Amino acid sequence: MVYKKIQNEQGSYIDAEQVRWDILEAHEAYTPQGKNVGWDEYDSLEQAANAYGLKYDPVEVNNAD
Repeated sequence: MVYKKIQNEQGSYIDAEQVRWDILEAHEAYTPQGKNVGWDEYDSLEQAANAYGLKYDPVEVNNAD
């Protein structure tokens, strides 16, 4: 699998500076530069998160009626 982190204020992952990210996951990523260019290969999402220095910390959703 290939992975890519993207900054997102509502992302489910957080880094050491408290910046929020999402991690995209795909079997293959075709980019204008070529196959998988700009993506990183890891065995699992957890491995990708560790490599990126991110911790799973989803944003709490407030469903106030």
